[in-house]
Amino acid sequence: MTNFLSVVDVTGLILFLLYVVHQVASALQPRPKPPTASSGAHLTFLIPALNEAPVIGATLENLRAVVPDARVVVIDDASDDGTDRIVARFAAQDSGVTLLRREFPQARQNKGRAMNWAVARLLAGPPLAGSDLSREVFVVLDADGRVGPDFAPQVRGAFADPCVMAAQGWMRFRQTGAPAGRRGLWARMLLFQQDLESFIVGHVQRLRALGGTASLTGNGQCMRASYVAGQLARGVDPWPDVLLEDFASAVEVRLHDPSHRIALLTAHVGQQGLVALGPFVRQRTRWTQGAMQCLTYLPRLWRHPASLLTRLDFSYFILVPWLNVLLLLSILSQPLRRAFGWHGLNLPAWLGVFLTVAPLALQLNWALRYRAERRLSWWAVPYTLASLPIYSAALFLSMPLAYYNHFTGRRVWYKSVRHDDRAPVQSSTAKGEEAGNLASGD
Repeated sequence: MTNFLSVVDVTGLILFLLYVVHQVASALQPRPKPPTASSGAHLTFLIPALNEAPVIGATLENLRAVVPDARVVVIDDASDDGTDRIVARFAAQDSGVTLLRREFPQARQNKGRAMNWAVARLLAGPPLAGSDLSREVFVVLDADGRVGPDFAPQVRGAFADPCVMAAQGWMRFRQTGAPAGRRGLWARMLLFQQDLESFIVGHVQRLRALGGTASLTGNGQCMRASYVAGQLARGVDPWPDVLLEDFASAVEVRLHDPSHRIALLTAHVGQQGLVALGPFVRQRTRWTQGAMQCLTYLPRLWRHPASLLTRLDFSYFILVPWLNVLLLLSILSQPLRRAFGWHGLNLPAWLGVFLTVAPLALQLNWALRYRAERRLSWWAVPYTLASLPIYSAALFLSMPLAYYNHFTGRRVWYKSVRHDDRAPVQSSTAKGEEAGNLASGD
């Protein structure tokens, strides 16, 4: 038992050290200055939508106001709340808006299949059929997504480089949807920490960009239409059929041609956050299981040419859910060790101090940076440090569920329910979030 526990502890220690190196290297990266262009690539926004009546109108208004020369295509996945009727009214008054509706039995399978179906139809008809697809870019936006005036110029600037096949905006969470007063304390903490997490991911993306491959993380991802058409012609889905289709699509971009790049944008893409524990855990369960499904990419990652940084980063992302099993065993075995006198790895005192201080230093670093970026009160720093362990515990809950789903063959597509940002929030509960559907979307 001692040897087994030592292996578990050593693995956990290595994982922790890799995490520290990864976080420090990400924190040291300077803010990038992506190129911008007022003309160039033409943008087509793809909006997968299932029962998005509370938000789809505001999203269409945002896009038509901010990027008026872009096309907007809503992929309705057999909504039954009137989403398609809202989009149809927009389309009747604005030729820049198009509604594509999926019907059963094909509908409500998952987000990736909906987008693959939609781009195949769009590429086969006007105005894309017969056009120069290297100058066309698909932008995937969630139904609650919002972009600012800096987004389109950065997309056009990125795709002026012919080697760029994809790009990713900086996803951020709007601080809306939490009930007022004490009832909303938990919801406000979840929203705050989700945006902090996205803030940190934005810095991790800077590190990834050094290897020419920022990851695709969902809302605000862009793909060159010529690459998408090429994938379809080869019989390869641009968005693979896994629970984390955005990350898998980034891996496919890199594997297809070592000269291909995924650009990093600093423009924010706003979206709603989850405000209740149940939906949050279900969403993160899907993300963790989706990363586990990408394990089959590992041999190809190391066989194909790519920068060492990209290989290491993608491999780390894929392997962490698997290696965390050992980390969980190390944590959960502590009561048994004390009860039965089992022993694992004996750590020197200085290493024990490092293992205690390093996480606190990393958390303080991000808390200070996040406070400065959002221009928050100094009270935001202790609030961040105090609420982070609670948020981490919520993340922890998703791991056993992801393992259970993966090893029992369950593929659960949780689709969160949005709220109307423009309407007053009910102070009772976040019951709308609890009514999530199993279908496409994030």
